[in-house]
Amino acid sequence: MTRLKTVTILILFAALFALVSTSAVTGLPQRPQRRKQSELWRKQPPKAEAPRPFNLPSPREIKLENGLTLVLIEDHRSPMVSFRVGIPLEFAAGDIAELTNQIALAEATAELITEGAGSRTSEQLSREIEMLGGRISSSANDDFAEVAALVVAENADRMLDLLGDVLLRPTFPETEVALYKRNRIQNLVVQRQDPAFLVGEQFDRVIFGSHPYGISAPTPAAVGALNRAKIAGSYNLSFSPNGSVVVIVGDFGASRMESKAREVLSGWKPSEKKSTGPRSVEFPQQPARQVYLIDRPGSEQADFRIGSLAVKRADADYFPLLVANAILGAGTSSRLFMNIRERKGYAYDVSSSVDALRLAGTFFGGAETRTEVTMPAIKEMLAEFDRIREVKVTGRELQEAKNYLNGLFALSLATQGGIAERAMQTHILGLGREYLESYRPRIEAVTAEQLQNAARKYMITDKPVVVVVGDASKLVKELESVGRVSIFDIEGKPLKQSVR
Repeated sequence: MTRLKTVTILILFAALFALVSTSAVTGLPQRPQRRKQSELWRKQPPKAEAPRPFNLPSPREIKLENGLTLVLIEDHRSPMVSFRVGIPLEFAAGDIAELTNQIALAEATAELITEGAGSRTSEQLSREIEMLGGRISSSANDDFAEVAALVVAENADRMLDLLGDVLLRPTFPETEVALYKRNRIQNLVVQRQDPAFLVGEQFDRVIFGSHPYGISAPTPAAVGALNRAKIAGSYNLSFSPNGSVVVIVGDFGASRMESKAREVLSGWKPSEKKSTGPRSVEFPQQPARQVYLIDRPGSEQADFRIGSLAVKRADADYFPLLVANAILGAGTSSRLFMNIRERKGYAYDVSSSVDALRLAGTFFGGAETRTEVTMPAIKEMLAEFDRIREVKVTGRELQEAKNYLNGLFALSLATQGGIAERAMQTHILGLGREYLESYRPRIEAVTAEQLQNAARKYMITDKPVVVVVGDASKLVKELESVGRVSIFDIEGKPLKQSVR
């Protein structure tokens, strides 16, 4: 019986093999072919829909007597409430050392404002916020300090009380100041070993000169000189409701939230410091293409950045330059990525960026390369700068770049926190009330001619700043063909050109 079953199975396999062979010879339809034909759609990218208009729920904007702007936006998509506080920062005129001290103070004040407030220690404040189902954080950047908070809607009033303590009654405990200084100094030491930080630091120094934008980070000495009295004094002078904005977005009734916010925030006293008005904005002019080489002996890799002074955030050229940058170096389908990484294999990571601040901005391209191909990678990047300047982009490239930017914009507003962040920035950076609603139309309105004009202004190749971090002994000779080379150590101190 067992032999009979075995023979039967063998006969069935033989018959199946014959059937498959026959279908192959006679051209009968075969499953692999049908599958191949049915999956041709995979080669066709989906068509992008026309951008939908962005309709922000009507914000309620209130100006309090102390100079604080309150913006309330109802958003009932989820039972949460997001808070964003923007506090503009101003720095008094001074030399680099004095500006560095001021920036160290502003950073520390912003970071420590949430580390103890009212009658609560840092630990007590953190524990109470966690019990409410929320979180809070604070930081400072080039233009403003920011406090961000999020909480479940049913606890929004209690979170606003805590936020009031943070803004109006920070305590800056000695233990937290000491901990902050210790951690910040350690971070600065580690940061200086990172080539990406070094290339950005030197680039900002050259572009912005003695302006505060030219200082990427304080020195360990500036942080070490901080104490509680200085930080409290910085808070009293700089962290004021004058010109500040509090944006609240979420699941609440606007009238009730306005009443609560007035109760909590009206007691925030304006600073006695008088605003000096807009700072005089004069940045260095680059006479020719120059190379700033930061020596890291023994490094097998080089980081480089090529760019120039560009636009402030409210500038009319911002949108054409943003679209040009999307084509040139934003994303994995950009020209820089496809050329320098995919075709040439010179770099693992390559991109370009527009960094637009309140008073000025930069455009730059950058990459991380092997030392031996640094020079070819720089030449290819400059060639791509020239190509987008000299030849109009195609209609397809233009539309794909617009789709890309509009998609990122939609993602940034997908949460209450994203809406609050963007709304706060529009006020602090002076972008106008209709900025968010007009963002997509302004992107769509960019023409190939406007894009090319922006590229010609800001994607320059005759006198850009070129910063390279790597082994100077292996790089300096070739880099001299790019422009005059100045060599620095990782602290930014000039070196004699004796590294060959």
